[in-house]
Amino acid sequence: MLLSNVKIINKLSNFKPTFIKAGIIVSLTAYWGVILVGTFITFN
Repeated sequence: MLLSNVKIINKLSNFKPTFIKAGIIVSLTAYWGVILVGTFITFN
């Protein structure tokens, strides 16, 4: 039981940086998407 818990914790700790990087990229993409869409709507 203890060994399986350690394996799960190791897998989660390996995935954390990936999820953090993906979250940053998605949030920046959404941020710039809103800025660009708002700019195009304003100019039209």
